[in-house]
Amino acid sequence: MNNEEKINLTDEQVFRNLFDRYYVPLCVFAERYVNDEEIASDIVQECFARVWQKQNDFQFIYQVRSFMYTSVRNSCLNELEHRQVVSGYQEVTIARMEESTFHDYLIEEEMHRIVMEAVDKLPQQSRNIIRLALENHSNAEIAEKLSVSKETVHTLKKGAYKKLRAFLKDYYYYVLFL
Repeated sequence: MNNEEKINLTDEQVFRNLFDRYYVPLCVFAERYVNDEEIASDIVQECFARVWQKQNDFQFIYQVRSFMYTSVRNSCLNELEHRQVVSGYQEVTIARMEESTFHDYLIEEEMHRIVMEAVDKLPQQSRNIIRLALENHSNAEIAEKLSVSKETVHTLKKGAYKKLRAFLKDYYYYVLFL
C-alpha cells in the first residue's frame, strides 16, 4: 500500500490488511505517550473502530494513515490529561483526608484530656475502677485487681458513670462526633 493508493475500507479483507499493517506500529506510537501497553492497545483498537465507522470518508491510504496517527495521538493526550486530573483529585483528596485526620486527632485528644480530668475528680476507688474499665478490663478482673467484690465494682462503676455524665454534660455533642 503506497500513500497515493486508493482504498476501499468497506471490503473487510482490505480493512484486515490495514489492521495487520498498522496495529503494531500504532501501539508502539501510543505506548511512547502513555507508557502502558494495555492502554495503548485500547487506544489503537478504538482508533480502528472509528476508522471502520468512517470508512466511507477515506479515499486514499494516506488519509487513513494520517487520521489514525492523529487520532491515536489525540487519544493519548486525552489519556494523559485524564491522568493529571485524576492525580490532582487524588492529591487534593489525600490532603483533605490528612487535614481531616489531623483535625479529628486533635479533637479526640482534647476529649480524652477532658474525660480524664473528669475521671480525676471522682473518689479514689471509683477513679481506679473507671481507669481499669477504660483499659477494657471486665468487672471480674477489676474486682480481682482491687480486692473487692464484682457487685461493688458494678455499683461503684454505675455511680461513677452517673457522675461523669454530670461532669461532661457540656461536652455531650462533642462526644457524639467521636
